[in-house]
Amino acid sequence: MDLLPDFKKILYCTKIGPNSAYIYRHALALAEKFDGAITVLHVMETLTPDQEALIDGYIGPDSIHDVVEHEELDAAERMKKHLDTFCSRQGQAASCALRVDEIVVVESSSPAEEIVRQSVAMGVDVIVIGAHAQSSLLDALLGSTTQKVIKKSSIPVFVVQVPLGEQELTLVGI
Repeated sequence: MDLLPDFKKILYCTKIGPNSAYIYRHALALAEKFDGAITVLHVMETLTPDQEALIDGYIGPDSIHDVVEHEELDAAERMKKHLDTFCSRQGQAASCALRVDEIVVVESSSPAEEIVRQSVAMGVDVIVIGAHAQSSLLDALLGSTTQKVIKKSSIPVFVVQVPLGEQELTLVGI
């Protein structure tokens, strides 16, 4: 019986932002170290009814649903493109891209709960997620998505703190 964890199925959670490539490097390192596969998950936070009503007032009723549906389809394609660019820049285009099993884009009013739900449904061994260097007052009061995932997950969570100054080097999000 092996007492050390084996991270074969890695869930990489992304907002497709400027820090994504830095965080993805850690998911890729785990995948290479453990000969594992990565599933990329992007949770699009749904609008509250008040937010939706406000937007409907500007762009017309039901238009927001068309925008969100298009964004959801576009997000997976953008992630694939950013992943290819990232892998090319690393000089590992073939092996880097092969580590990604699947790209999943979902909508949820609670991103943390959705991440935990997806991780269980997918049977992953570890969740890789980023943390902000500075948190807002709202994060302090309500808790960030990363903090909520840590609290709610029974699966190990690998948190990547992005150092100050590093975000300028990772302008292409994955």
